[in-house]
Amino acid sequence: MRFTRRQFIGLIGAAGLSGCARVGLDKVADMDVMPGGPGRFTFAAIGDLHVLDARSTGIVNQAVDAINARDDVRFTIVLGDLATDGEYVELNLAHTSLARFEKPHFLVPGNHDVNMRAKNIYGNYTKLFGDANWRDEEEGWLFMGIDSTNEAKSDVAIRPDQIAWIEKQLKKTNTKRPIALMTHHPFNPNTKYRVQNADEVLAMFSEHNLKLVAAGHFHGNQEETRDGILFTTTACCSSTRDNHDGTSAKGYRLFQVDKETVTTEFVAVVA
Repeated sequence: MRFTRRQFIGLIGAAGLSGCARVGLDKVADMDVMPGGPGRFTFAAIGDLHVLDARSTGIVNQAVDAINARDDVRFTIVLGDLATDGEYVELNLAHTSLARFEKPHFLVPGNHDVNMRAKNIYGNYTKLFGDANWRDEEEGWLFMGIDSTNEAKSDVAIRPDQIAWIEKQLKKTNTKRPIALMTHHPFNPNTKYRVQNADEVLAMFSEHNLKLVAAGHFHGNQEETRDGILFTTTACCSSTRDNHDGTSAKGYRLFQVDKETVTTEFVAVVA
C-alpha cells in the first residue's frame, strides 16, 4: 500500500514523477518500457512496530522524524506488523504515526495486522491502508510489495492468489529491469521463519532481474546474498517487542542503490 491520495497529489509536482509511477495495479501499462539504465537513489525500510497503545507510538514517531530529516531518502517501505493484534485502534494509531512521513511510503501487512476475531480478518488493515499488493517504478527499478500473510500464522507459504499476482506482474515487466521484492515474512536462505515455498517463489524470477528481497518478521539484522540477490531482515522498531537475535538496538534500515548494486546499513533509533 502507498501513501494517501492527498500526499500523492501534493508530491507529483515536486518530485517530477512520471505518469506510470505510484499508480494502482489497474493503471500499470501492459508494455513495460525501460526509461533508461537504472539510476541512483536511497530508500528506507522499517517494520515490526507492534503498536499497542498511544505510548508505543513514541519510537515509531522518532523513526519517522529521523527518516524525514534525511534529504537522501526518497521513500520508505513499511514491512508489516504495524499492530499487535490487528485491532482497528492499534492500526489507526500506527496509521497516524506513519502519516507523519513527508515523502512517499509503501506498506505490506504482517501476521499481527490480521484480526482473527473479526468476520473479515483483513478488514481493519484494508480499511486504513487499502490493497496489500502494489508495484512502484523508481529510477529504472521495479518495487513489488506482496501480502505474505496466511491468517495470523507465523510460519507461512505464499498463498496461490499471491503467486498469481506475482506472475501477472512479471509478464508485463521488462526482464532486464532490476526488481526489489518487499514482504513481511523473510526469504533469506538461512533465516528463521523462512517462507515455506520461498524457493518456488524465487524461481518465478529466474528469467528476470531480482536483486533484493527485504522482509521483517524476524526481529534482527540479517544480510545474506545468494545468486546475486540481497536478502535482509531488520531489527524491530518497537517498544513492545524485543529482537529475536538478542540485540537491544531498535531502528530502521537504509538501502543505497547505485544502478544495479544495493548496499545497506542499519540505523538505530534511541527511544
